[in-house]
Amino acid sequence: MIDNFPVVRDADGHVDAVVSWPHRRGGQGHCLVRLYPFDGRIVAVVSEISSNDDRLGIADDMGSVAGEALDLAREHLDAEPQDITWIAHHGTFSYYDAFDPDTFTLVPLVWDGRRYQDNLQAHRLLTDQEVRDLFGGRTLEPAPTVLTNLGWPQRGRRR
Repeated sequence: MIDNFPVVRDADGHVDAVVSWPHRRGGQGHCLVRLYPFDGRIVAVVSEISSNDDRLGIADDMGSVAGEALDLAREHLDAEPQDITWIAHHGTFSYYDAFDPDTFTLVPLVWDGRRYQDNLQAHRLLTDQEVRDLFGGRTLEPAPTVLTNLGWPQRGRRR
């Protein structure tokens, strides 16, 4: 099991961490989570990383990932569940054999008062312009750079 790896709050107020969660398929998944405060709302970028087992990916378990990341958002940003916009992020850092450019998928999770509910059919790929608008023109630091800054070990895929 991987506990939530160092949490770093950057000068601009956003939070970076590697988050571990019990995956709905069994086993322990982990991913990079970045929480960005914007005008009373939080944009949460959940990045799939290659050190996570492929069977325990973020795409089909975003509700569980968000539930774990919510603790970080509450502790560091005083956020409420309904004030967070969830984005799944994939790129060349996500899989050892990936060659595609970064993709950002809007994941409209619903807070039921106890946990997040997810509907895979409601996920929607964002355009480059929508991503720029969502982040107010801010450029996200590349996921591998953030992982290095967190001290995340570079290691082979776990099977």
